Amino acid sequence: MTRLWTAPAEVLTDQADPGWEGIWTLTYAAGHAAINLGLAVPLGVAVDLAYAAMDFREAQDELEWAHPDLPARCAAVDLGQLDPTEGEPRARLIIDQLATAALHRAIALATTDLDVPDLLCLARVTPKLFTGRAKVTGRMP
Repeated sequence: MTRLWTAPAEVLTDQADPGWEGIWTLTYAAGHAAINLGLAVPLGVAVDLAYAAMDFREAQDELEWAHPDLPARCAAVDLGQLDPTEGEPRARLIIDQLATAALHRAIALATTDLDVPDLLCLARVTPKLFTGRAKVTGRMP
C-alpha cells in the first residue's frame, strides 16, 4: 500500500521531541524513507539513496551506542512505500526536511550543558546526518 509522505513528515518535523528522542525518530524516518525511495527509482539513481540510508543508519547507531534505551523510548516511524503521485523530487525534499530537522535538534542540543560523551556523540552524528542529506539532495560539497 502506498500513501503520501508529505503530511506525516510535516507532523514529524514539527512535533518530534527536541532532544535525543527527536533526533533518533527523525533519523530513523529519514533512513527508511531513503530506502523506500530507492525501491521506487531506477537502480542507477538508487545507489546514492542507499548510501544516504547507510549514513542515516550510522547516525542512528551512534545515538543508540550513547543512549541504548532510545529505540525502546522513541517512535520508529516508517513513511511506507512512496505513492507514485508524490514523485521522486518531492520525496527527496521530504527526506531532506527530516534530516534537516534532526540536524537542527542536534545543533540545539549541542548548545546545552552536555557531558563530554554526549558532545562526542553529537560530533559523530551530525556529519552523518549532513552527508546523508547531501546524498539525497545531490548537494555534495
